[in-house]
Amino acid sequence: MRRRALLAGFSLLALVAARRGVAQTAVKLDDTVAAGYQRIVIARWGDAVLPEAPPFIPAALTGAQADTQFPYDAVIAALITPPLAQDGIPRLVLVTANPTAPARMMFAPGSDNPDVAGREQGVTVMNLQYLSGRWVSVDGGYQTRRLADGTLCQISGPATVAVGGSVQGILAVQDGCATPWNTVLLAEGDATSWLTRLGGVGYGYADPTSATRFGWVVEFDAMDPGSIPVKRTALGRIARAGIAATATADGRPVVFFTQDDPAGCLFRFIGAGPGLDAGTLAVARVTGGTLAWADLGADIPTLAGLAGAAQEAAGTPFNAPGGLALGNGVLYLAAADGVTGFTTGDFTARTFAATPVVSLRAARRVNVDASGRLWIGTDQNGDTTTADGLYALEDGVPQAVYLAPLGAALGGAAFDAGTSTIFAAVRHPGATPSASYNFPATRWPTFQPGMPPQSTIIGLVPA
Repeated sequence: MRRRALLAGFSLLALVAARRGVAQTAVKLDDTVAAGYQRIVIARWGDAVLPEAPPFIPAALTGAQADTQFPYDAVIAALITPPLAQDGIPRLVLVTANPTAPARMMFAPGSDNPDVAGREQGVTVMNLQYLSGRWVSVDGGYQTRRLADGTLCQISGPATVAVGGSVQGILAVQDGCATPWNTVLLAEGDATSWLTRLGGVGYGYADPTSATRFGWVVEFDAMDPGSIPVKRTALGRIARAGIAATATADGRPVVFFTQDDPAGCLFRFIGAGPGLDAGTLAVARVTGGTLAWADLGADIPTLAGLAGAAQEAAGTPFNAPGGLALGNGVLYLAAADGVTGFTTGDFTARTFAATPVVSLRAARRVNVDASGRLWIGTDQNGDTTTADGLYALEDGVPQAVYLAPLGAALGGAAFDAGTSTIFAAVRHPGATPSASYNFPATRWPTFQPGMPPQSTIIGLVPA
């Protein structure tokens, strides 16, 4: 990917702003793609993901639509490349977290449909295949499925004696990651509002004790459509924003995650063995240019109240920490004021070197491509003056590769080097603070009068 190709076609204002490390491009009703690339649509809200999906009728959403169609919101959690099949067709398995289902953008003003909303949130596993020179979704692919408020989950680890061994539902998943041991980890966020909203739906959500069964790291096998998700209590209960995983040379898991809070902390879990049911939790303390890990307890009060334990251990608060990425011996952390890198030769080391990587307003998602280049997605929560975008870090400067339409944010990126495709999630277009279902700020990507704006998984490919 040549820098000149990325920059061509953007205004001088955008280039000057990028060199200052600030996105100042005026927001538009449509999106903007850098010269040398074209944008393709892979899946939109309402597109069929299962073969029995009914037609998308946004003005009359039903549980059947929510169960079988691509959801309202999306964040890229993992992109998995399965072994090449005998037919020689390249395939991918895309896992997206589906964090939100806002009533004001999905239903008529003043109304809500919690039964539909609970099914719209959760996780989507979708098969993709490469046909006629582009990636397309496969309705009813082998791995394709939805995980939502009614999904049965196992609970494992030390806190099961307090919270139980099973629960119905995955709620408020904010992010996810693929692991070196061939599973996917999902980061549940704060489920409080969901438990209130779904109190009349069933699944025991009206029970005050049900809250303790949410806010965990969920592990599942995306390649096995029959696998049961497992909530791993050894990683503690907290509202999470981002998660990343690696493994030691002897096969022990190392998992990093951030707290979804305006002053959230950074955590690390190192497995005692090959699984996630026992290990050491620690919170990051940053002083000057050094990050040091402070170990936390493994007792049930610590695990169930991880945020309080981190505060007692003097964990360092970050400015709205978000996504995480690992690459070239660096742990990258996105936050509201930019991206910080923590460098180490060993991800289990007691200390890392802490260095600011780039200043970029509302950085929320990060990933590293096969060449080691850092990519950053921003989320200004519906800001109407500047566009959120996907940026590639070139010579220390964030260069805009894609700018989202009005009200939209970037829900991460993933890469397929074999086809030179950059996958990205365009979240909740048109959802500015004053927008509603009847009056969205834009109707991207269709711009049809009767069609609401649609969150969309896009592909950026060479033009």
